[in-house]
Amino acid sequence: MVRLVDIQKQATELSEEDRESLVAFLLHGFTGAPSGPDDEEVGRRDADMDSGAVMPISHAEFLSQVGRSGR
Repeated sequence: MVRLVDIQKQATELSEEDRESLVAFLLHGFTGAPSGPDDEEVGRRDADMDSGAVMPISHAEFLSQVGRSGR
């Protein structure tokens, strides 16, 4: 029987690229998981930033707002 703690230990030993791939694989398996913005939404957001209607934030500010620290 495979235990979650064993999988977690193995995952920490993977390269960052492999961990990212594993995360993508796992997320893809969830039904109802958001797939992200479509091309139309990306275009609207890009236009909003280009027009000055929305001010972009830095990556550090984003991490701060979602409660994470930078590396």
